[in-house]
Amino acid sequence: MLENIFLSLPMIIVYALLYGVTMKIADLLNEHGLKWFKGSGIVFGILWGLFGSLLVVSDVTVANVILAMVLVYILRGLVDYKNHALATVMIILSFLAFSNFQYGIFFIFFFVFLIAGYLKDVVIPYRKFIKKTKICGWWYPVSGLIFALVTNNWIVFFVLTFFAVFYHIIEYSFENEQEKVAGA
Repeated sequence: MLENIFLSLPMIIVYALLYGVTMKIADLLNEHGLKWFKGSGIVFGILWGLFGSLLVVSDVTVANVILAMVLVYILRGLVDYKNHALATVMIILSFLAFSNFQYGIFFIFFFVFLIAGYLKDVVIPYRKFIKKTKICGWWYPVSGLIFALVTNNWIVFFVLTFFAVFYHIIEYSFENEQEKVAGA
């Protein structure tokens, strides 16, 4: 009974949005000057890893997508702080303990995330129009939508969309807060 509640679609969506929120807060605590309390970076790294792990155990397709995402983060050099590493290890260990590798799903999303991430890292910083519009992370919901339309499996679309939307809500909220402080 409890398993059905914790692995229901509404709970998976909650895990996805909390995954995005905690990931961005963990990042802000390290790289963008956010200060909360001593040890908050580690706390949010653990929370990020917890919600990523909950996504991994929720559904095998979602697990392969999250694993692809995390491995691409490693290849792009984005796992660059202790809290990032802690979350990454928690997610990978959860995958190894509780999920199954599905080559097709993993490699589709791995290459989409790798190519899109590379374009963001290398090409977009040199394109003034795209940089000004702050187009970022679009590949998550778009790849989820295409996957859902082809397979009729919508859970990946929901997870990637809620993750991306809430990640960017936190990002833009903090950016606006920084602008207020700078303008004062």
